[in-house]
Amino acid sequence: MMFQEKLQELAAENVLTVEGWRVLVMIVGKVDFENFIHIKQVQIAQALGMKPPNVSKAFKQLTDLKIIEKITQDNINGYRLNYEMGWKGKASNLKSHIKDKTREKIVEMAKHAREAKKATDTNDAKRENPEIVTEQDNADALPLSPQS
Repeated sequence: MMFQEKLQELAAENVLTVEGWRVLVMIVGKVDFENFIHIKQVQIAQALGMKPPNVSKAFKQLTDLKIIEKITQDNINGYRLNYEMGWKGKASNLKSHIKDKTREKIVEMAKHAREAKKATDTNDAKRENPEIVTEQDNADALPLSPQS
């Protein structure tokens, strides 16, 4: 099942290179159940008459745009098509996958919130006590005189 809206957004944003589009179409045509991509970049390059480095760049672009995601499963690295682009598999598995992704996003947001709070607390403490020096301050400090 393809989600047409996401493809339309991608086309309207005009962010993919021609190679990116070609690789994406090949991936969508070859995607396996649960959106796993079981075709090697070298095979894509051969099938499309592209150079392997160009396919690799297209994969990087697709990953950076979160169209595909890099995954590790059972110590094997691979890729998976973002479920927002489409889904191949049972609807119940899609629901479960969305729950997992939502949970991951919540955990990531909480981590960023803790980091932001820690940075704010450090800055507040430095304002209240200017003599407080952090490791980052020491790393940022430039020598005042030339070193021999």
